Amino acid sequence: MPKRNWKFFACLLSLLLASCSAPAEIGSATAAGKKFHDRFNQQDYAAIYADADPKFRAAVKPDDLNKLLSRVHDKLGNVTDSTRTGFHINYNTGGSTITFSYSSKFQSGEAQEDFIWLRSGNDLHLLRYNVKSSALDDSNVQ
Repeated sequence: MPKRNWKFFACLLSLLLASCSAPAEIGSATAAGKKFHDRFNQQDYAAIYADADPKFRAAVKPDDLNKLLSRVHDKLGNVTDSTRTGFHINYNTGGSTITFSYSSKFQSGEAQEDFIWLRSGNDLHLLRYNVKSSALDDSNVQ
């Protein structure tokens, strides 16, 4: 087989393998998001921090995460429902990253949440968390 055909075959095989693992990645990230929300509702922020990726823990102090999540919980309450609004999977040699965006309903309001999970072996670990809600915007407070 000519060299060009091998390159084409290798590229095609890579695409097929990536597309086959996407549903598994989506399922894993969905489960990780549910686990995050369950822990958030229980106000178990220490468990969220302990399970996060080392890169997350290097960038965020435990007290800072605790303050953020406590503020979100104080203003919005427990998560009651989350609808995925988007996702992106990035495969690379250092581990896959899975980005999920949610439109989430809380007891006292709504928020947009973005999670980035890093696959390390068989596990997903939180790499980044972002939450946006008008209830959290202190610039509107008089």
